[in-house]
Amino acid sequence: MLIKKILISLSICVLFLNTMTNLEIFEFANGELLYVGGSGEGNYSIIQNAINISSDGDIIFVYNGTYYETIEVNKSISLIGENKESTIINGKNSFKVIILKAPSINITGFTIQDGRVSGIWIESSVNCNVYKNFINNNSIGINIISSKNTIISNNTISNNSAFGINITSMQIPSHLSRYNTIFHNNFINNKNNVFDEGISNNWSYENEGNYYDDYNGFDKNNDGIGDSSYIIPGGENKDNYPLMMPYTGKIRLKEFYVDDESLYTMLIIGMIVTILFLLPIAYVWYRKIKHLK
Repeated sequence: MLIKKILISLSICVLFLNTMTNLEIFEFANGELLYVGGSGEGNYSIIQNAINISSDGDIIFVYNGTYYETIEVNKSISLIGENKESTIINGKNSFKVIILKAPSINITGFTIQDGRVSGIWIESSVNCNVYKNFINNNSIGINIISSKNTIISNNTISNNSAFGINITSMQIPSHLSRYNTIFHNNFINNKNNVFDEGISNNWSYENEGNYYDDYNGFDKNNDGIGDSSYIIPGGENKDNYPLMMPYTGKIRLKEFYVDDESLYTMLIIGMIVTILFLLPIAYVWYRKIKHLK
């Protein structure tokens, strides 16, 4: 068991290093490593119990399984799932599945589902990070309220009945949602993919944005990034670098891409060339028929 825990610790370090090559979103923890699930001695069976006993800077590692809980995180900790496909936090139709109410909280490696209001609720927090999760079958995938410097990246946010991400603010200048960064996420089959009434939020990072299944722009230079911005409803924010295909760790080109404008132009040119080619033939044929008569 000791060897397995050492391997898990090394995997967590690799995860941090991999994340920080794109953006410094995780701080290295200097606290204890707690375990939920699995068969180890002293492992917790309930995620919330591990959170309650933890301290700022701790890492809680959650083994594969389905955890039927509503979780409130009010400490600066990292919550890491063993595998995002099979480490599932199911809210059982409760109002919120995960509530973040402290600064510098990291959430990664989970499927978060079945929240009647929200899968992840982030309120009045700063420097929180949500990375590499499946967030689906909630009303709102991620709800960000009056929070700053939150980073949402590499998540697949799908099948949410209201919004994929909803960013709102209390009507007080000091409680505006601002300076949040959202990139490399896939928004698929949500009723509304995104809404943002905050200010100065960034919907891309280093000229790479998010994938939206309702984006209808073109990619004429074939670099995998849309030529026109994706307008974010709710305010003045926009994603200037929308992805043409879901993000899987790299930017991908859209398969079978057809530029309708170029297609119509080529069709018209083809018709004109055909008519010009056929006119002399038709004229010669007409003269021959007339001569025979």
